[in-house]
Amino acid sequence: MILYSFPSSPFGCKVKAVILACGLEKAVEIKEFHPWLPDVEFRFLNPLGKIPVLQVEDDAIFDSRVICEYLMEKSGMLEKLMPDRIKSLKIQALVDGIADAAVAIRYELFFRPAHLRCLDWHERQQLALVSGLEYLNKSSLSMDIRFDNLCIAMLLSLYEWYYGFMKNHPFLKASKAKDHPVPSGITRLEK
Repeated sequence: MILYSFPSSPFGCKVKAVILACGLEKAVEIKEFHPWLPDVEFRFLNPLGKIPVLQVEDDAIFDSRVICEYLMEKSGMLEKLMPDRIKSLKIQALVDGIADAAVAIRYELFFRPAHLRCLDWHERQQLALVSGLEYLNKSSLSMDIRFDNLCIAMLLSLYEWYYGFMKNHPFLKASKAKDHPVPSGITRLEK
């Protein structure tokens, strides 16, 4: 199997954490791919042109949610990592929504020229991000290796919980997002 991802993608980091938690690191090759690079062949794997994508033989699985469930099921770890499936899916949806807002803010501020930025839209994304973090901060979080905790740990730092969680499970450090330069050939949107 080949996972196409990028080091700074929170969605790719979530998949990498599941790979490690399921013991599949030897079964999955990770290839760096920036989705903004024009690549016709990548569109055959995911017509949406988004990462992460898991190539499995002659097929491709896209969307981090689907990839994570596939990997947990394939490894026999689905029930162990998702003992309360609805809670896990709810937390994953919240964390993915926070990540979507953060990525949207990043793209708006980095790629869009200042005179085209929409302050109301930016504030809406910021509110979603802050509200989601406040919800997580009030949640009862454990130190167990469960899918909902992996989602949270790969997205953010809820300081005391995060450091305790990562200290208890140091093998996850390899999946944490890393700052990475934008590949050459990708420019800011200009009009």
